[in-house]
Amino acid sequence: MRGGMHPVARRYARALFEEARAQALASAIDADLQQLSELLTASRELARIFESPVIPRDKKQKILERLLAGRVHPLTWRFLMLLIAKEREHLLPDVVRAYQVLQDEAQGIVEAHVRTAFPLDEAGAAPLQERLERLTGKRVRLRLTYDPGLIGGLVVRIGDTVYDGSVRHQLAILRERLRRNTIAFNGKSNVSP
Repeated sequence: MRGGMHPVARRYARALFEEARAQALASAIDADLQQLSELLTASRELARIFESPVIPRDKKQKILERLLAGRVHPLTWRFLMLLIAKEREHLLPDVVRAYQVLQDEAQGIVEAHVRTAFPLDEAGAAPLQERLERLTGKRVRLRLTYDPGLIGGLVVRIGDTVYDGSVRHQLAILRERLRRNTIAFNGKSNVSP
């Protein structure tokens, strides 16, 4: 699990993940967490409500009841109520992300965050996905972002590894080499008249 995810969120996610598998409820709980992820992604405001220390817990519980009561497995519901009871509801977005990472690891999937200097459609992304799957030996889920600041090329981050194939990166390397060569050349030319 990567990034700035809260260690407590990872522990809660692992507890739910392992309990779901121990009770042979993996597909139901996985689907519930996917539903929760979609809700949090679709509404940044909803994520902010759970992250806010100002909004009372009973109000957060009522929001969850309105959104999910009867729509999720009882284990998922008990888990959500436990987060609120333990005053950890602000970690909900992180818990959901941590759970998805565990799910991906169990299925041999890695997430590749790709920044491109040009918009990339599904057809254009397919060869890149195939190359990354050969490179990693795993199934790859692409997360594409258009970034015109790259000038050209792309940057791929898989976990902690960054593959920088951007023109900007290549230019920076070239400038650094030129700078070093100029210093070396000036140094040599000044040795003897």
